[in-house]
Amino acid sequence: MNIIMTLFLICQILFVQMDQQIMCSSHESNKSDVCLADCATTHTILKSREYFSNLNLADANVQTISDISNLINGSGRANIMLPGGTTIHVDNALYSEKFRRNLLSFKDIRQNGYHIETVNVNNREFLYVTLVSNGKKEVLEKIPALSSGLYFTHIRHVETNVVLNKKINDPTTFILWHDRLGHPGSSMMRIIINNSHGHPLRSHKIFSAGDYNCASCFQGKLIVKPSPSKIVVESPVFLERIRETYVDIFILTCGPFRYFMVLIDASTRWSHVCLLSTRNVAFARLLAQIIKLRAQFPNNPIKTIRLDNVGEFRSHAFQNYCVSIGITIEHCV
Repeated sequence: MNIIMTLFLICQILFVQMDQQIMCSSHESNKSDVCLADCATTHTILKSREYFSNLNLADANVQTISDISNLINGSGRANIMLPGGTTIHVDNALYSEKFRRNLLSFKDIRQNGYHIETVNVNNREFLYVTLVSNGKKEVLEKIPALSSGLYFTHIRHVETNVVLNKKINDPTTFILWHDRLGHPGSSMMRIIINNSHGHPLRSHKIFSAGDYNCASCFQGKLIVKPSPSKIVVESPVFLERIRETYVDIFILTCGPFRYFMVLIDASTRWSHVCLLSTRNVAFARLLAQIIKLRAQFPNNPIKTIRLDNVGEFRSHAFQNYCVSIGITIEHCV
């Protein structure tokens, strides 16, 4: 038993020495720093200031597997380059001069639009950093694995990180193309940027909806998708289809009003409430509201009115008026 344990420890020591020789030899040849790609770390941690284009020095604690340690000396925006020329932009990287190695978070790789997958080649495990462009997957980086199971690579600083930083974080160009492309979301913007040419957005940060103000996007959130059971072809334009709901009031604090009538547009959140003292004035109020809408929105004619809960009585005068101006009346069955 002791002999087996001794052989196991010797093998472990040899594997560690081999891993150190591999990392050191690669580091000397490429004049770069060793970096471990880690899926468990929440932030990228770098040892050198040269990777940061904007660094705020402030001591902070970091929680490791064992305990909480005071190892962080600052944080900021960093730019690093992998051996294959892939540039990783990290918005909130941590700076620690006491850390033994640099750590690259999987999260920051994914936020740059790259994908990560594990591949076994000739009984050797690699971590592939890929990019899907024009429907084709391209392998950008091959990160090998050590005998301990950790993935290691080498990083070097970007010479023009200050210039790249200005391009990436300037929202003016991004908002301009966001408006030209029809106000897509951040995920769709990333797909369009990676699969098209003729724009300067490949080196720009993909802003989320909370990073900039877009009036058209805010107004678009007010639109309600109509019910498929009511509209089977496409969404109508504003005021093209109005639904009228007629309800009794059972609350005794409404004064002389015993009923209320609600008009709702099928394509937007426009609505109007009419208080009624008797049911006999329902069509008169509805007719008055139609006249107001025709005067206020002459370019949006009303084409259909759907009446709910009033099928028990009808107004021939109201129906004749609607037919004369081209409005179709529908009743619930």
